[in-house]
Amino acid sequence: MQRSIVGLSLAILLSAVTAGTLSATEAHDHHGTHKYRAWQTLPPAYAAKTSRRWSDDGAIARGKALYDTYCIVCPGSDGRGTTPFANTLEHPPADLTHHFHTRPGEGDAYLFCRVSEGGAVEPFKSAMPGFKTLLSEDQRWSVLAYVHAAFHNGFDMAAMPRMVVGRGNVVALLPDRQQIVVDHEKIEGFMEAMTMGYKVDPASLLHHAKPGETILFTIDTRQQTTIKIEEPVHE
Repeated sequence: MQRSIVGLSLAILLSAVTAGTLSATEAHDHHGTHKYRAWQTLPPAYAAKTSRRWSDDGAIARGKALYDTYCIVCPGSDGRGTTPFANTLEHPPADLTHHFHTRPGEGDAYLFCRVSEGGAVEPFKSAMPGFKTLLSEDQRWSVLAYVHAAFHNGFDMAAMPRMVVGRGNVVALLPDRQQIVVDHEKIEGFMEAMTMGYKVDPASLLHHAKPGETILFTIDTRQQTTIKIEEPVHE
């Protein structure tokens, strides 16, 4: 029974994280057609939460195992929320194939807050429990990574420009992973301000940066890869 309740919670929760702040009386049809217009304002404890796990194969695999254990009873293996158990619910579950998480960093904090805190708040008002007492922080992000990969098929690249340029301070160089970690400003049309690790190709680009320097870096959004690092920007 506990697994059924937990599965119910994720399905109902993610019906809400189609993003928004409308009144509790907002009309919806049965089975996953909830659609809201804006991300909710978050409690301060969640406001800065972001994930680097969206394309992490290990996190996705761990998330699948958790999803299959705790969540599958309601949204089902296809994520559409049409299981026999889902049909018994007063509050219809989500169709998790609705693609609402379109860019890195956009909605990360909101998704994590909803998974953590549950649905006993406006405009959701469901009986779902919060996952923060059931799953660790890493496990909650892993479940979201699996949902993102399995049912959204990654980010909506059509909504992004092919190339974007970011500006930020180099935090670390990770040559063994072929990555650069940058504390960057908002990258218009792509990502909010955050500290993030990016794959670099070719690896020789890492020679153009040092920790503590301010750089401009160009990202190929289709490949999720930094393809150019310019000389440090001197203030």
